[in-house]
Amino acid sequence: MISFFFHCKQIWDRCVKDEITVYAAQASFFIVTAFFPFIMLLLTLIQFLPNVGKSDLLAVMVRIMPKMLHSLVVSIVDDLYIKSPGTILSATALTALWSAAKGMLGIERGLNRIYGDFKHRNYILQRLLCSFYTLIFMLVCVMSLVLLIFGKNIEHLLFRFLPILAPAARFVISLRFLFALTVFLLTFIGLYAIVPSRKQKPRQQLPGAAFTAVGWLVFSYAFSIYFTHFSNFSYMYGSLTAIVLLMLWLYICICILFIGAELNSFLNREHVLSRCQEH
Repeated sequence: MISFFFHCKQIWDRCVKDEITVYAAQASFFIVTAFFPFIMLLLTLIQFLPNVGKSDLLAVMVRIMPKMLHSLVVSIVDDLYIKSPGTILSATALTALWSAAKGMLGIERGLNRIYGDFKHRNYILQRLLCSFYTLIFMLVCVMSLVLLIFGKNIEHLLFRFLPILAPAARFVISLRFLFALTVFLLTFIGLYAIVPSRKQKPRQQLPGAAFTAVGWLVFSYAFSIYFTHFSNFSYMYGSLTAIVLLMLWLYICICILFIGAELNSFLNREHVLSRCQEH
């Protein structure tokens, strides 16, 4: 037991030394900056679907999103139908692409520092890879928000408009933690193995990926409880409360991501030392 706490202290000291909170703050800021253009891009593309009007889109979005986001959703949808779709598509795509690359670049630099690799890639190749990685990362984040935080809202929406899907929806929502855990585990193994400049062995990333997946689920569940019961306390940030809470959620999640990487790095060093002592 003493050795366990000693190892935990060593990992925490490495987290402080590698300044994971700095990289997490940088990454969360730019990912949130890319998140809203990404949502606007999706909503703009939905406009081109047949038989989908402004009122239909508003009705669905308002029912899914919590009350504190209603005014923001209404203003975004109104702007989408007032301005030219072509202009919005080009502007939001460029904004999302630039912010996405900067956000994932912060995660890549943090992982490189944790794994002790400071190799520099080609600038253009690095931005393209970071943009691609961020799209996958944002999809995982959106899935986390939708399944774990807005799951009940979606369930009620399906029960009302598509009652024939009620049994299937109830089954999926009931297994959302297991489904999310599996997706998270595979995503984090790939992220730890591919994103750093020096590629890591996927099998060695399993402990940190499992820690991060469970940590994200537990924190997201606790965050959803706060979001449901205390979301009306917006006196400090006013209309910015939703954005601040989203950034806080993502910041802590990325910190958990870096702690998982520190765990992998620590276990790999211990494995190498034990093999050296054997020989």
